[in-house]
This record gives sequence, structure tokens and C-alpha cells, in this order.
Amino acid sequence: MQCQWLDELPTLFDSMVDRGLEPEEFHYNVLLDGYGKKHKMDEAMHIFKKMKQNGLKPTTFTYTTLLAGLYRDGRMKTVNNLFYEIQTFGQSPDEVVCNAVLNGLCKNGKMEEAIELFESLESIGISVNIEMYNTLISSFCHAGKLEDARRHFNDIPRKGLVPNVVTYTATITGLFRNKMLMEANALINQMEENGCSLDARAYDTIISGFLIAKEIDKALQFLCEMLEREFVPSDCVVSFLVNTLSADITILQYYS
Repeated sequence: MQCQWLDELPTLFDSMVDRGLEPEEFHYNVLLDGYGKKHKMDEAMHIFKKMKQNGLKPTTFTYTTLLAGLYRDGRMKTVNNLFYEIQTFGQSPDEVVCNAVLNGLCKNGKMEEAIELFESLESIGISVNIEMYNTLISSFCHAGKLEDARRHFNDIPRKGLVPNVVTYTATITGLFRNKMLMEANALINQMEENGCSLDARAYDTIISGFLIAKEIDKALQFLCEMLEREFVPSDCVVSFLVNTLSADITILQYYS
């Protein structure tokens, strides 16, 4: 959405009301999404307030859009107030809203609060899903808390859930970062044995991991497999691969 159109939309809303045409939830959500992406959360909260004043009920998309924008700007107090409002006055938070809250808490370094929320969900009637596990596992790996990530990964089957490509990729990333090549390789094999196909991001992760570990043959093996499956490596991976191979050739030439 262009900024010019975004700035003109409130005026368009007012002109619709003047002509007896009430904006619907969809129109408000479009505006909220635009403001969120432009980091104009004061304007977004003003529109949200007007939406409720006009008797419209916020949807799951409304709440997740606001939460994502507020978390992105680090406005934790406003987030807490909004989540309290959802629980108290609005619709009961569903899995999508709760995952948005988990994601926001994790990205703002509030891991303890995220875990507390995650562990309380079933007590308030919300079933945890694989997306929530993915959020936590990715955040644990990013924060260097591999054991916490692995514990949650191992907990997934006990909840009757199945890891998906995002789950595996996040955990494999954590293993590579901790130089646990054997474990990473074993998890890659387990992933394929369980019928979970690698996607482009998974291949990028694996190729990069083996390149960092100087396992060039393994990296090239997965590159060939990636290309055979008609996936294209990212520019970052291509650059990393070229630089690594060039360095190896230079070393060989030096000693030959």
C-alpha cells in the first residue's frame, strides 16, 4: 500500500459515512494493516477505537494485525492492554491470536512470558498447535537455548502433533549453530524418513550449515538434490558457496 493512499483513506472513510455508506470490518482491516506496516500504530489504534465505536466487532485478523504492529514497535504496555481487552471484552482469543502473542513476546526477548503463556493455553481451553511449537523452537534456537528447543521438539508427538518442515528446519539450524553435525544429519534423515519433504529454505539451511562446518561434499550433495527438485538456492547461499569453493581452490593452488 502506498503512503499517499494510506493517508487518504481516513478521508475516504469519512466521505463514505457522509453519504450513508458505513465502512465494514474489511475496510477497517485494510487500513489497520497499512498503518501497521508503516509503523503508524497511533493511527492504527485510533482507527481501531473508531471501528468499535461504530458497532463493528473486531475479527481475528484485526487483533493479529494490531498485535503484530505493536510488537514490531516494542509497545509492550499497549499489547498487554489489548490482549487483556481481547480476553475480557472481545472474542475469546483463538490459536491464531495466541500464536501472534507468542511470536511477539519471543521477538521482544520475553521468553519466560512466552513459555508461561504457552503452558497456560490448555487450561483456558486453547489447544496448542504446531505453529506455536515452531514459534518457540525457532526463538529458543535463535537465543542459543538449544536444549529448550530440543525439549519442545521432543514434546510434539506427545501432544498428538507432527513436526513440519518449519519445525525441522528451525531445530536443524540450532544444531548446526552448536556444531552438532551428527545430530543435524540424523535429524535430516529422520525428517525424510517421516515423509517431510525439504523446501527451499530447508535446503538453504542445510547447505549453509555444512559449508560453515567445512563439509563441502555434503553441501554439494544437498545442492545437487535441491536443483534436481527444481528449487533455487538463495543469493546468500550461492555467494557463500562460491566464496567457499574459491577459497578452497586458492589454497590448493598455493600448496600445489
